[in-house]
Amino acid sequence: MPIDFEAICDALALRFEPATIGTPTGAPAMREVWPEPPKAAPVVPAVLLEVQEGSLTANPGQWKHEFHIDVIFLLSKRPADPVRVETHRRKWLPYLLRATVGQMKLGLGGATGYTVDKALPTGWEFVEFDVAGVTFDAIRVPYTVWVTETVTLTA
Repeated sequence: MPIDFEAICDALALRFEPATIGTPTGAPAMREVWPEPPKAAPVVPAVLLEVQEGSLTANPGQWKHEFHIDVIFLLSKRPADPVRVETHRRKWLPYLLRATVGQMKLGLGGATGYTVDKALPTGWEFVEFDVAGVTFDAIRVPYTVWVTETVTLTA
C-alpha cells in the first residue's frame, strides 16, 4: 500500500489541536487548525500546514522519504500591537517546537506498508503570512517528517 500523505498531514495537524498542544500562560488559546491552507482565516490563533518539498532515497525493498512541511502559526491580523504580538510569539514558540515530542510517530507507526519514523521541527522564524489577501503576524516552523516505505521492485 502506498504512503498516505494526506493522513500524515492530518496527523501532524492534530499535534496542534487545542486539547493536544495546550495554551501558554497569558496567551490566547489556539482556536483552529487546518491541515491544508484555508480559503480564509476567520479566527486566530490558528495553525495551517504548508507542504514545501521532499526527498527520497530508494534502496531495494525500502524507500526513505523526507517530507518538509511548514507549520504556520497565525497569531493576529496586521497591523497589531507590536509589543503584544512579540510577547505572544515568545510564549507560543516553545509550544510549537515541542508539539511532536510526545508523539514523534504522529500515531501512524503501524500503517500498512510504511512507518512514520519521526516528525521534528528544524527551525523557526517570526514572519508575516498572507491568507486570502489578509496579512497575519505569524511564526513559521519547518517540520521534517521521516517515513520508511516497504517496496517490492520488479524488473
